Amino acid sequence: MRRLLALALLAPFPGLAQDAPRAVPVDPSLVQDPAQDWFQHGRNVYESAKRASGQTQLDLYSRAAEIFSQYLTNFPGHENAEAAWWYLGQSCYSTGRIDEAKRAFHTLLNRFGKGRYAAAAAYTLAADHFNNRQYGLAATLFEKQAAIATQPSDRLRGHYYAAKSYELLGQSRPALQHFKTVLNDADPSNVYRTKAALDYGRLIAAGGDHAEALQLFEQVVNSKTESAETRGKAALAAGATAAKLGRFDDSERYFQLILRTPGMEAERVEAQIAMMAAQFEQKNYREVIKIFQSSTLTGEGEVESRRLMLAARAFMMLDRNADAMPLFRQVERLEPPTSDRAFDAAYYRLLCFYRIEGRHVLDQVDAFLQLYGEKFSKDPKLQTARLMKAETLFAEGKVEDAANAYREIESSLLSEKNRVGLEYQRGRCLFEANDYAAAIRSLSSFIQANPSDSRTATALATRGRAYLETGENAKALADFNAVIAASEDRSLLTLAYLDAAEICKRDGNLKQMVDYFQRFLEAELTTDPDAIAKACYWTGWGLVKTSAGAKAIDYLTRAREVAPKRYNKHAGLLLCLVYLSEKNREKLIPEVGLAIEGGYAIDLPEPLIRWAADQAFSSEDFLNAARFYDLIADGENPELAPKEVWRFLGKARLRSGDAAGALTAIDHALQTEEDPAWKADGLADRASALLKLGKSKEATQAVEEGLALRPEGRTGAQLNLVRGDIFLAENQAQEAVRAYILPVELMDDSDQVVKPLAYHKLILALKAAGNTADATQYATELKRKYPNWSPPQD
Repeated sequence: MRRLLALALLAPFPGLAQDAPRAVPVDPSLVQDPAQDWFQHGRNVYESAKRASGQTQLDLYSRAAEIFSQYLTNFPGHENAEAAWWYLGQSCYSTGRIDEAKRAFHTLLNRFGKGRYAAAAAYTLAADHFNNRQYGLAATLFEKQAAIATQPSDRLRGHYYAAKSYELLGQSRPALQHFKTVLNDADPSNVYRTKAALDYGRLIAAGGDHAEALQLFEQVVNSKTESAETRGKAALAAGATAAKLGRFDDSERYFQLILRTPGMEAERVEAQIAMMAAQFEQKNYREVIKIFQSSTLTGEGEVESRRLMLAARAFMMLDRNADAMPLFRQVERLEPPTSDRAFDAAYYRLLCFYRIEGRHVLDQVDAFLQLYGEKFSKDPKLQTARLMKAETLFAEGKVEDAANAYREIESSLLSEKNRVGLEYQRGRCLFEANDYAAAIRSLSSFIQANPSDSRTATALATRGRAYLETGENAKALADFNAVIAASEDRSLLTLAYLDAAEICKRDGNLKQMVDYFQRFLEAELTTDPDAIAKACYWTGWGLVKTSAGAKAIDYLTRAREVAPKRYNKHAGLLLCLVYLSEKNREKLIPEVGLAIEGGYAIDLPEPLIRWAADQAFSSEDFLNAARFYDLIADGENPELAPKEVWRFLGKARLRSGDAAGALTAIDHALQTEEDPAWKADGLADRASALLKLGKSKEATQAVEEGLALRPEGRTGAQLNLVRGDIFLAENQAQEAVRAYILPVELMDDSDQVVKPLAYHKLILALKAAGNTADATQYATELKRKYPNWSPPQD
């Protein structure tokens, strides 16, 4: 409601919707007025800004602000200064310079005080305060606007919103005064009279004056000019007010009006609820149910929960408990779990269940106490629920359980001797029932009275877990430390170490968490794989988070070895991060491979995958490089991946034998490549892929396109090599020789990759051409220049 009102206040001030005052035309040869020129220039720019949009509009408003600011500096006493201050404020507001705008409007108010520009400034400042929920400041300025406004509509607006501001401040008296002012204004153009009537009526009704309020509401309901929506709101208020006055027939008439009148649909659910409530107050429970069942109307959220609650209680009052229970359950689902209405609904549902199936109420009571026991511990309904449980247990002959239930209600009646054992039993039972506060009280009494008892370690461990559940971590940690220091029970020690570590994790004390887990692992207290894996994983996690990743590797590895289903993914992700931080590509590359196989590579950060892909490529592990680049590339949206990713994905696929896949990636890279050198490189790869796919003609075309770009160095050599490969594949050995010999003759001998490969291909071509002498000569040169080079294994 407040937000809608705030939005309404953002509308421009009506009094300035028309043009600003115009100067009287004069002969410019007779009168020179630089101040008027400045003002008119600023106004022209301002008007242009109003007609513009986007950045142009912002720029024009900024320029207008500069002009008016300069005008006011140079001509502060000019006749248009008042208007200029307003235009300056509006220009600043329009460019987001709120503080400057406010200063301009305050200056306008302080210097000129009255008039439509001052009224407009007061309204704008008031609206700003209102929208920022500064209702006190807003009220004062709305009152100022009302006092100095020159137009009746502006004066009424000021009074109305001053009233709303006071209402939101909880100050009914000044709010009523302003609403009354609006109501008493007989101006035919008074558009705020109806709103004021509704608001004034609600305020005086809240103060107990239902009769006058009803008269106001009836005036709006019976209006011939108001919209059905507005009349519907008034009818709803009239119906509720009439019921307060005991005029139930009138109340019913107004609610029925809402239910049958088009345009009043928004109020119909509330009208139905009000009708049901009125009948419920009169104890006409069957009529409540009749209204509920005869309508198809439903509400949402809190509104629907109120409707269902009335119907359910009416069913319950008629002893129709089976009909009431599902409605109470619906209320619980609609309400926040710890709200008052959810608690009431849960209690009434439990009571219905008790009435129907008294001997089976135990589980229902336990659930009720667990959910509401802490917040509503002093509520009589809660004690009634405990009584239900005690009585049911006693009726079933479960004496010990019944005793525990009764002691929940009143334990002071127990003898000191019996209280000791029963406090221990009750504490453990309440903990299992999730009533942690009561468990803590019972266990504390036991521990304090019996520090040397053999059960004290168990009591400490249980109380520690209860503290953990209630968020009292420091107390829980103290209990677990006491167990670790005093107990030799392996199961209790396991619990204490693991829960102590969990507390440290929650509190962000990671080094202490790691210490607890490491001590647990060193003590070898259990063979439970879940406990061991948990300790290993969180030790590794803590070491990674505390910048000790190298020490985490063994723990994380063991965690997924012991419990692979649970920790394969999470341990693997952490190991990837560790290996990346250490720049350990030998470990990272297979770890990323495991992530792919395990289906969790999507959770790896893209920079990590990119680095692993680059490392795999540089180490000529092209199969993994292709797999890794493929994680980054998106075939459906190729433009989302960097072109470098597509480029190297193509190369990796090409080198790993996937020519078809390589061609797809290479084409994606070429679509956005603008650099001639890289484009030529991509065309060389494209030609190689096409050749492997048996598409010699298309491969030749790619080579020619690449060579046309005049590439230098390796790229040019690579294109000639592919050209030679095409000729050789077509049994044109002599042409292949001419293609291969170019990189052999032109490339520097320092090149250890392409040139020896060119030698190798040239030798094969010469042999195919029958020129064994030259082939032998080049083979000798290859061996001499590159003694350690070996031909690639295709």
